[in-house]
Amino acid sequence: MSARWTLQVFELSPKQGPEVGLALFHQVPHFRVLVCGGDGTVGWVLDAIDKQNYESPPPVAILPIGTGNDLARVLSWGGGLSAVERKGGLCMVLRDIEHAAVTMLDRWRVTITRRQPNEMQNPDISVKFMNNYLGIGCDAKVALDIHMLREESPEKFYNQFLNKMLYAKEGAKDIMDRTCADLPWKVRLEVDGVDIEVPEDSQGILITNIGSYMGGVDLWQNEEEHNDDFDPQSMHDKVLEVVSICGTWHLGKLQVGLSRARRLAQGQLIRIRTFVSSFPVQIDGEPWIQQPCSLEIAHHGQAFMLKRAAEEPLGHAAAIMAEVLENAVCRGVINAAQKRALLQEMALRLS
Repeated sequence: MSARWTLQVFELSPKQGPEVGLALFHQVPHFRVLVCGGDGTVGWVLDAIDKQNYESPPPVAILPIGTGNDLARVLSWGGGLSAVERKGGLCMVLRDIEHAAVTMLDRWRVTITRRQPNEMQNPDISVKFMNNYLGIGCDAKVALDIHMLREESPEKFYNQFLNKMLYAKEGAKDIMDRTCADLPWKVRLEVDGVDIEVPEDSQGILITNIGSYMGGVDLWQNEEEHNDDFDPQSMHDKVLEVVSICGTWHLGKLQVGLSRARRLAQGQLIRIRTFVSSFPVQIDGEPWIQQPCSLEIAHHGQAFMLKRAAEEPLGHAAAIMAEVLENAVCRGVINAAQKRALLQEMALRLS
């Protein structure tokens, strides 16, 4: 990285989140953020950036050290540390960040409403944010089993390869379990005000924002031929894709490219109602058991992300344009809001 860049490292922990570092750099123009972690850590940092109310938020790159690293994959930062090492290690990552292209990532607000037994009481409402995907059913069940195992025996989760083997093991258990076999009769799916039929063999529903799931599975498969009228998937078109899966055995076949997810719908407003039974739910790999409720997924905003440029001239040009806009703000030629709008348009064109 060139000498004009100053690096500052902040350790994230339950006692100290990203806010400390972001606040310190709040008045620093044209800074960039490198998140070292998995999808959950990236979401944590993006949430913190939202709360800072920047006029022009800093773009975010990713050093992938989680298990799935799905967002890092679609932004071309690789699927794990081994990929980083093959491309020259951390020094090369820092150099690539300098020449990375700014792109946009849609972020989604998930509102969970649970009715109280006493109708006179106000409903219990909570809000979460989604960047990658939301799953309900068998895939969330596997993620929950792994989460509980990690809580009980953290020493087993010391590298990415073994983590994936444990995922496969827990998924194999659920093949015989069929806990979510009655999912189609226990949920109602609505997309942009239209009821969508959930196929009877479905054991899971996935709402996707990016073209990578569970460590690199492309659920929507833009590049394949399909007998439907759906549009290609994009992470910055303010549209979500909805697919169904037929169980953990189907998930395994998806991972090795022997099957496809079933494409159900695309839309900007997704509502899911669950009846009677509690179901496992996960957002960006973070699972929990959800009591009967209504989930509403709506567009929240867009985050500035950094994508590793496949061609260095493209990334270098993008970096120069971003610097030109920053200088224009400093000289009073444009304001911060105009700079943000121009950056968004530039990111979409480059994508």
